[in-house]
Amino acid sequence: METDRRWSDTVRYIALIMIIIFLIVMVYIARGSLTLIFMAAIIAYILSPLVRFQVRVLRFKQSFAVFISYLLLIVLFIVLVSLVLPLIAEKTQGFLAADWPTVITSIDGWLGDLILELDVNQPKIMDFELDLTVPLVELRKAINSFDISRINVSSLVPDFSSMLQSVISVSANIVGTIFGILITVLTTVMASIHFCNDGWKLKQWIPRLFREPYRPEIEELLRRLFGVWNNYFAGQIKLMLFIGITTFIVCSVLGLKWALLLGIIAGFCEVVPNIGPIIACFPAVLSALIFGSEWIPLSNFLMAVVSVGAYILIQQLENILVVPRVMGSALDIHPVVITLGILILSSRLGLLGALLASPLIGLMKEVLGYLLCKIRKEDPFPEIYLQQETQTLAIPPE
Repeated sequence: METDRRWSDTVRYIALIMIIIFLIVMVYIARGSLTLIFMAAIIAYILSPLVRFQVRVLRFKQSFAVFISYLLLIVLFIVLVSLVLPLIAEKTQGFLAADWPTVITSIDGWLGDLILELDVNQPKIMDFELDLTVPLVELRKAINSFDISRINVSSLVPDFSSMLQSVISVSANIVGTIFGILITVLTTVMASIHFCNDGWKLKQWIPRLFREPYRPEIEELLRRLFGVWNNYFAGQIKLMLFIGITTFIVCSVLGLKWALLLGIIAGFCEVVPNIGPIIACFPAVLSALIFGSEWIPLSNFLMAVVSVGAYILIQQLENILVVPRVMGSALDIHPVVITLGILILSSRLGLLGALLASPLIGLMKEVLGYLLCKIRKEDPFPEIYLQQETQTLAIPPE
């Protein structure tokens, strides 16, 4: 007489609840390291197409392909740093070498014009007149209190090398801090290498956790989840290129200095949803206030207003024409849901949470859709079973 070694439904449900509780506790314990784990996984995911190309086309071994990919990433990072840092140093030097007495004189001039304009035409709310000249007068007094002929902006920039030497000489804790940062960076890189080398095994391991009849739909769910990431990254790159190139062209047409740098900043800030465009606008406003336009005969203040309007126009064109086509088919999520996701995840994960809000919400949408179909006792992906039945009927009997 054979003994039935299968667990009863009650024991199985208890075991499932215990596993869920265990996973929640583990995530809570590791909450401080979630940012590093996400960073390692994202780096591995970005490099995975390059690894697959080397393995399938060049016939490299998996470990050697991972080594080559990360070596190329390090070389690319060094090259970008060597190209970007001199550009930033050059622009900073030009900023410090500006004719600051003339700049402050021009700022004082348009402040005076603005005060006169507000004296003549005071804004009103209902029947109340708003006197906005008081803070502007105080600001003008503060500016005039300086001896602009003695202003030297470069003297305001601290000597970071001597500062660092003094800090190191008086504090031994800095060594431990640097060592901790190095350990964190190396751990993140090593975790990313392991993800890239063995992450593909998850696509084979996860379906085996389920019974045979459910494996096709689990494989389809995984394929859609990976598709969310693919579409998100592809769409994000397209948006970055669109914003970067458009901003460079608009800033060049307006005659703003640092047009190329402004375009690069706007392109990278596009990664941060909602907040990024606002951050990218500040360097353009600063450039307009300090240097004005190279050929448009407007005051610096008016050029700053025009720059803000140009950035708003670029973002509206992107939101109306580009985003629906690029990201709509990829995620198909309402902007309000994404905004709420950014608020929640940024409070927990910081900047990384804001960056990953859209794809994580896309993943949750796919998983919740699958679970709801199973709860309603419906097939979440009926097309895969229809395809299997079609293939079965197409096979002639022996």
